[in-house]
Amino acid sequence: FGSSLGPGRLPSTFGSHRQEGTPSSQLEAAYWTSSMSSSSKRVLIIAVVLLSAASVEANRPCVPKGDPKLVSKLDALACDAPESEVPASHLMQVNSRVLQRTTRESKSAGSKPLNNSDDGMKGKTVSPAEGKDHLHSIGRFLGFTQDFWILMVVCISGCVVCAFATIASVAFATASRIAFFRQMVFTEEGRIQKPVLERSFIQRMFRYDLNPLFAIRSDMASRVAVVCAVLALPYYVESLAFINEHGFTTQYAVVIICFTVYQDLGTTLSLAWYNFAGTVLPVLNALFMYGMYPEGSTDGGEWSAAWWFGMVDFLIVIILLMVMKWPVGIRMFAVSWQAYFSMCFLNPGDTTHYSPGITNILLEGAAVGPLVGTVIGCVLSVVPLCLWPLGTTLCALGQAQELAVEVAWSEGNLWKHMIKNYTGKERSVIVDKLLGECLANKHRLDALAGCLGANSWWECFDLGRTARIRAHLIESSKKLVFMHDWLRSAVRTMFDEEFEDHHDELMGLVAPQLTKLCDHTSRLLYRTTLAAAEGGVAPLGSTDPDVLSKDVDAVMEAQAELAAAFLSARRKVYGSNSVTTDSISEHFFVTALSLYGQYATQFAEYMLENKTTTQQSGILASLWTGTMDMMAFTGWGFTLRSSIGFFLAFFVGYHGLADIITPYNGTPAGTTAYLMASDGAAGSAIMKNIARFQGTAGGSLLGQLIWGTVVWCSVWGTIGGVASMLIFEYFAMFLYFSSANFGYVGVLLGAYGAEHLMISCQSGDDSTSNVYSVMQEQMLAIVAVTIGDLLIGNTSPGVAAAQTFFSMTETIQQGLQDFFCLNRTQEVLLVGDGDIKRKSSNKSYYSFAAIKDVEFHRDSILGDYSMAKFIGHEAPLEPRWYRTAWRETLWNSVISNAFGAGSALSVMEYAVWEGASKGLARRSMIVSSTMEATAKRLTDRASKVFLLAQKMLTHENEMALPISAAVTDKMMGESSLKISDEDAKLIIEEVMGTLEAPDRLGALAEDDACQLAVVIQMLRNTMANVNDIQDKLFCQPELLAAKGNRRVKSA
Repeated sequence: FGSSLGPGRLPSTFGSHRQEGTPSSQLEAAYWTSSMSSSSKRVLIIAVVLLSAASVEANRPCVPKGDPKLVSKLDALACDAPESEVPASHLMQVNSRVLQRTTRESKSAGSKPLNNSDDGMKGKTVSPAEGKDHLHSIGRFLGFTQDFWILMVVCISGCVVCAFATIASVAFATASRIAFFRQMVFTEEGRIQKPVLERSFIQRMFRYDLNPLFAIRSDMASRVAVVCAVLALPYYVESLAFINEHGFTTQYAVVIICFTVYQDLGTTLSLAWYNFAGTVLPVLNALFMYGMYPEGSTDGGEWSAAWWFGMVDFLIVIILLMVMKWPVGIRMFAVSWQAYFSMCFLNPGDTTHYSPGITNILLEGAAVGPLVGTVIGCVLSVVPLCLWPLGTTLCALGQAQELAVEVAWSEGNLWKHMIKNYTGKERSVIVDKLLGECLANKHRLDALAGCLGANSWWECFDLGRTARIRAHLIESSKKLVFMHDWLRSAVRTMFDEEFEDHHDELMGLVAPQLTKLCDHTSRLLYRTTLAAAEGGVAPLGSTDPDVLSKDVDAVMEAQAELAAAFLSARRKVYGSNSVTTDSISEHFFVTALSLYGQYATQFAEYMLENKTTTQQSGILASLWTGTMDMMAFTGWGFTLRSSIGFFLAFFVGYHGLADIITPYNGTPAGTTAYLMASDGAAGSAIMKNIARFQGTAGGSLLGQLIWGTVVWCSVWGTIGGVASMLIFEYFAMFLYFSSANFGYVGVLLGAYGAEHLMISCQSGDDSTSNVYSVMQEQMLAIVAVTIGDLLIGNTSPGVAAAQTFFSMTETIQQGLQDFFCLNRTQEVLLVGDGDIKRKSSNKSYYSFAAIKDVEFHRDSILGDYSMAKFIGHEAPLEPRWYRTAWRETLWNSVISNAFGAGSALSVMEYAVWEGASKGLARRSMIVSSTMEATAKRLTDRASKVFLLAQKMLTHENEMALPISAAVTDKMMGESSLKISDEDAKLIIEEVMGTLEAPDRLGALAEDDACQLAVVIQMLRNTMANVNDIQDKLFCQPELLAAKGNRRVKSA
């Protein structure tokens, strides 16, 4: 973000100089610094800045459990991510110009030099003549200047410090949580104890007990604020001003910190790497350019060989950055800095000194200083999250440990209360509470998945014990998600239960066995999840393999007891060895609990093998994969749209704009680098552009206002400056971490506010004049990007969301067709035994040809659902112009019901897969004529409803919906989808008539009747979802208007 902090200014003074007339007492206080040699002073400063961040007190374990943060934004704050890839709104990369120069000639003769007012951003650079003299006098080793070797040490040590601090602190944090969990697994009575970890002093100070989310965000914001306040000292304490006289500034380090720290340690480290890599690339190119032409275009002027060389180099680099699929952060930094470096090279009047080639590096060179500042900023972003006095490591992997253990405990606790309610005599209001807790656990599972993404990889690099913890927790997350799908469906079944006499009698007979299985399964799941959080089973404590093996045996024994008790109770209550129309929900409930135990057993057996099935990726493998991914083409839409905005801003900045923008100003072009909108993100792009202006203008004005009020050339002024910096950065970063709509504004407030707060007391008059120019340059960049968006239209988020929704519903329909083999051309061959007059068919009546095994569609449905939700959030932000507003209410209803239908399909698929009858139950369902007719009726209606929903969502005016009258009239005349008791009875007779009743079962999941009950119940749920979508559609005025117009015409 260099240029955003020194907008429109070029660097002859990248740093803060001591003012003439400095009081002698201050000069005496700084005597020891002035007596040091230049090179020694540089080494000392860099060492002090890098090492001081690491000399803090070791952290203590931190675990948030039972907090809404896990339900909502620990999803976002502690874990989200990312990622996948990190969202562009979280990578507000630093604009490329922190450097400035005090004088710059315009192309026209006689132009006046431009005053440099941003003293805080000036790192001390040298003129070309001074640079040449310095190169002749500086020491060399192996043909490279000593500054080259200092730079290498800084870059390498910065990377090593960040990596080592991250790995070590995460290892310590995860080990601390393990030790804590081992101490509080069970109560004295042998019951599972709810995991509640002790919070750090800082989070307790921010009242974690009252608002966990506020405490965690405040913890992170306060760390950033303290570091920024310390880095502001060279601007308020004259004896420390020498720190900014070596090519870099602490002010730029603050900017890097603001745009690097986010959510958790892994995300912060990944952003630090992007910031560093995105700065290194243009710096290397600048060294190459000035190595070929040390004076740039200064000697030959415009159209000279040097000028053409710089222009060709600029075009090649920018085109490669636009065309290739670079990570968002690298592209933003690289494009922004390259705009600045190339503008300096192409400027015939440029007086900035750049190091002429990699062998002649000077730290005071204009390209090298920002690189050093970036390294310092990255180190000081990562280390505070690793180690902090009275705080803990804020890592995603540690949060994943906490979340997994809490979800395991919550699932068992929910089943306990569900059994107590379902075996009661009547429906209780506690069902509504259970539904709320179920949704809360769903949010925790989403947060857990976010914690185990790329962010946790950055925290361990898939090395050592932490890599095993991550691998086991990923497997744990998968099992917990399957369990939760069944639990959520069971809660919905409880809502439909009428608690009749047969239900009360049946549940009363099996209640003890249900409770026993629940208790043993909860204990087993809790122990295995603890083992996953520890990185594997251990021969001591609650995760001892012998203890786990005994728990597995106990669960299997409880499964057999429940199966025997249920079969006996079914015969006693219903007089049948099969499911009946009155007992479908009861069969589903006990099957869900049985599969809860089965999944826990499978996970325990996996942990006892002590092997990881998740493929791990080391640093080199990930680097190679990432490099190959970057070779892909980013797409014509993004390339053309972004290129138009960037080159338009560069053209205006090169030539200047009347009295608004001076010539050779690279800031507008550099700013467009982080306003580029990806395909389908037109909505957030507009909001981000507006937020950028709010953040830059607000930060500049607030910074100037606070500086002018509290910063004076006195001790109290110094105290006021540091205190105001601390408080301002805390509130700005807290806004960044906590607000979904104004987070971007918060980070820009922090960056631009720091620019105008970190100014020495003698420099305020010059800095005040820059505030208005900042606004002008940012607005110019916004206008340029908007023109590119208008000329090359971005994909409408509304259209993209509807298309993703339709892809999701097509997967659901295809899944239903595959499950029931509705395409009978090849999948099913029915051959009778010749006695076609047989009134009742048995198992031997049919011989089955090859039927494909059940296929799983859950991952595909979840992928489309996540993408549709993400794009759907963009749609309301999109400027619709002449189009009607996005139908947000309809969208939320449609997407949630479609997801419900997809979840029901997944439950059916896994019910059949986990059964032990080798697919005979499913084959019998396939040949059931009533089941076939029911499935076809569902898929036909779903196809029409889903297609109508897509048309309605993409209908962007208030005219009647253009749709066939026959289609809508037919849909309006059809009754709601449902499986009547008569149809259910026929299905049961046709399916169970071909299957043999079991004598005994190891688990109810193996019972054919239970599998059939699950399928019927999930079909009913899917039908309810489709009916709800249809009802919502026919409430839309456009569809009603279309129907009304047709009636008028027919009349």
